[in-house]
Amino acid sequence: MSTDPLNAPTTRIQLYHLAQTDCLNPSALDYALQQIGCLPKAHDWQRFLDRSLLAIGATLLLVGILFFFAYNWASMNRLAKFGVIEIGILSTILLVYRYQLSTLTGQISLFAAAILLGILLAVYGQAYQTGADVFSLFLNWALLLIPWVLLGTFAPLWLLLLVLFNLSLILYWEQVLNPALQFNTLLFLLLFLLNSVALISWEVAFKFKVTWLQQRWLGRLIFSIVLLVSIIPTLETIMELDALEENFPLHSIAVVLYLVTTALSFWYYNKIRPDLLALTICLLGITVTLTTLIGKWLPIYEVMTWLLLALFVIAQTSYAANWLFQTAKSWETVK
Repeated sequence: MSTDPLNAPTTRIQLYHLAQTDCLNPSALDYALQQIGCLPKAHDWQRFLDRSLLAIGATLLLVGILFFFAYNWASMNRLAKFGVIEIGILSTILLVYRYQLSTLTGQISLFAAAILLGILLAVYGQAYQTGADVFSLFLNWALLLIPWVLLGTFAPLWLLLLVLFNLSLILYWEQVLNPALQFNTLLFLLLFLLNSVALISWEVAFKFKVTWLQQRWLGRLIFSIVLLVSIIPTLETIMELDALEENFPLHSIAVVLYLVTTALSFWYYNKIRPDLLALTICLLGITVTLTTLIGKWLPIYEVMTWLLLALFVIAQTSYAANWLFQTAKSWETVK
């Protein structure tokens, strides 16, 4: 392997350094950044606009169908209600057959059919007054979608499935296990387990180059959910520490899980699979947690307390920004 620095790929930091030393003018810098993929080219913008307009059009169509039912529900008979939705599902399936699942049009058509399937289940429950709990609607919807997700190979469809499972768990907890709607750490632990399985599955798929799961936005979104459901009980533990005698073991588990998750995330997204946004999310969680902890310990002097907290947040943010800059710079050096 050649060690000649002239054979090493050009990095964004090197180009900015050349521009700062007047070795590159602004137009040359933009051209060089486009060539290494840091700035989009004209066809990239065109592809982005095509996909955005397609997604917006499909969303508006689905919203239109939903509001059509909401406005005309009382005046429509059962045949009309089911007929409109089934025609919509059939039309989207025909679009999938026409454009194939390998194209974005076919994938969005399948996603639209998946949404219409949920509307069909909701209309069935309303038309025949089944009396089933709402959680069963989302759970049945999710179970029926599993084959579609496996065949569709479309990341947003997998995200929809994860959202449905989360809603099913939350609604089952609120409607069956905890009708009083009291805060319960066990629910967040179950949500943490569910979303952690999804995150690990995505990381494995990303590592093994599964084509349709190579979008980093999906992993970052799931990681944010995992961190969120671990931070919430941690913050509740900090704020209500004096009144946690009954559920203290569960709160302790939640705090430990948050600390372990954060530590593992710093190691993984810094050393194994570098991801600056994931590290930023971790630092944001630490900032919120430490600020809450300091605010809990500070004496209650309104003006002074808020001033000290503001200074503490500024110090944390400055340190985090500097650390992220140095980390990104070290990655560029390694490359």
